[in-house]
Amino acid sequence: MEEKYPELGNLMPRDITAREIWKVSHGSEVFLDMTEISKEVISNKLSGLADDCMTYLHKDIRKEPVPVLPGIHYFMGGILVDEQHRTSIQNLYAAGECCAQYHGANRLGGNSLLGALYGGRVAAKSACEQADVVDLSCATQIDFPPASQISEIKQLNKVMQETMGVVRNENTLLNGIQTVQALTGNLPLLGMAVLKSALARKESRGAHWREDYPKSNDDDYLKTTVARFDGKQIQISFVPVPERR
Repeated sequence: MEEKYPELGNLMPRDITAREIWKVSHGSEVFLDMTEISKEVISNKLSGLADDCMTYLHKDIRKEPVPVLPGIHYFMGGILVDEQHRTSIQNLYAAGECCAQYHGANRLGGNSLLGALYGGRVAAKSACEQADVVDLSCATQIDFPPASQISEIKQLNKVMQETMGVVRNENTLLNGIQTVQALTGNLPLLGMAVLKSALARKESRGAHWREDYPKSNDDDYLKTTVARFDGKQIQISFVPVPERR
């Protein structure tokens, strides 16, 4: 990373680092070298990581590099909320990492605190301001599928790993959709929403990298992807990003 990105090296954004690992891992094993980190830092700040590497990899990070594989560190999605953290269901608010609000196309370090602290405060304030007009009515009732079985969860996990990884393309996404359509339960419904959202966004932006559409397209996709379930199927739409003010 220092050779290819001298300006930031190992501090490049996670999506770029993951793609570089993905590229190299096709031809050789990739290692993370932490041997230059002082023993004091490892003991005080990385003791959990050191213990895990020793337990599961039998590697001492103080003395030798450890093998690594690329992975998706975060999905920039969740429950759609407005600026007051209200959802489409009356009297239901969402804050923190369960909602889609602050991250855009790539979650930055520290944004989890923004969502939890600031988002939680906004959601609480909004709820308190509307407490005098309590109305427990909600959006049109939709019958969601029952909880998924363990066997189907394992199948879903496998297909999502294969199709929604660091690098995506139309063929793998379509294959994933076809496989998930045969599964039942509530989690495959969520998986289908993610797959269809990735398929509809024909560009690369942040952690969403399409090798068949490697460039960003602001004219068509500088927008938030919205997936809605109408009781029968998932509808994908795009909502313009609000202008700064």
